[in-house]
Amino acid sequence: MSPYTNKELMSAYPDYVHKTLTRAREEGQWHAGQADAAALCFDVLALFPDYEEAKQLVYELFCDEWTIYDNRVAIQQNIDEWDDRPWQQRRRLALSYRFMSRWDGKYEAKMDRGGPKDVSKILEDGKMELLGAYCLGEEECTDYAWTIFADAIAKAKDPQATLFWIGWQYADLGCFADAAEALGELCSRFNDEKARRLLAEVVWWRDNAHRIPWIPPAGDGSRYDHMMDFIDPSAPKTKDYVQRVRNENQLERIAPYRPSIDKRLAKLFEKSMPEKREVPASTLVDWSFLDKDDGQPRELPDWAKRQIKRLERLKDDDETSKEMIDDMIQTHRYSRNIEPPSTPKRYDPNEPPFDPSEILGGMGLGDDFEDDDDED
Repeated sequence: MSPYTNKELMSAYPDYVHKTLTRAREEGQWHAGQADAAALCFDVLALFPDYEEAKQLVYELFCDEWTIYDNRVAIQQNIDEWDDRPWQQRRRLALSYRFMSRWDGKYEAKMDRGGPKDVSKILEDGKMELLGAYCLGEEECTDYAWTIFADAIAKAKDPQATLFWIGWQYADLGCFADAAEALGELCSRFNDEKARRLLAEVVWWRDNAHRIPWIPPAGDGSRYDHMMDFIDPSAPKTKDYVQRVRNENQLERIAPYRPSIDKRLAKLFEKSMPEKREVPASTLVDWSFLDKDDGQPRELPDWAKRQIKRLERLKDDDETSKEMIDDMIQTHRYSRNIEPPSTPKRYDPNEPPFDPSEILGGMGLGDDFEDDDDED
């Protein structure tokens, strides 16, 4: 327990810090304001990394029931909630980070995806290894990725920009611990305000990844295997899934490198260390339904029905729209509907109401967005 009182802790920070958190609480009470409010907390944490009140406020903002619902729906459009293969958890975290991040440099970084030009080929090879872990669950890829990235840092004319690009790539793909390592190295060597801001955000995600309220509990693939027994019994089980895909180009890419830790040494460490079991965080979603699923197709989720409705309005004789509708029906036959919160959304009375016609013009889709509010 801290030897200081709350009043003493409060006085340890400048007045503008408390005003910023007060503003974050005000913004975070309104629908869809939680991400912007959390960004204010991360601004504070970039300057005062140990400020616990700011860390806790981010979590409280993320526990807003409509924020949980919106993120569950958004992620379900990419990954079913019953898919508990281990690598899908990282993808959920990465998607969540992208949905909720309001870091100012994010779009600037996206415009320069290749990184510094003098080492862009090496960086591309490193990113391809990261994608192997992200998409295929091949964890050894992360070991090779760092070795390749280290080569790029050593050869770069601008190691500061190179480290920054590497840190952002790790964060964007849900490797928050690696992102924190790269950005921490950058901040120890250079005075970089943008890097400090990004570091504050990825450190929070690293430390709280186990309790993001809209992400289902981590699993070992058993729920996925159960569902696939009904959907496609011929599909490979999780343990049989091809986790190492090495074509000739990939073999050529990693040939000059060695993984950051020898595979045999890693296994020795794994055997000697007790299995770490994270204490489950109290959950705001009752995930028990995942283990009771009968594996039968059901009605499409509400969000899928609404998307189909919009596509049908555009369809006419458009074969592409028809194919998209058929594909959505086939893809989400086993996706389970996510019930919206019973409490209505709270909108800021000082903000003008959203008018979809301003964006959609004469496309005739405005009513669908109004339906969303009525149903949700």
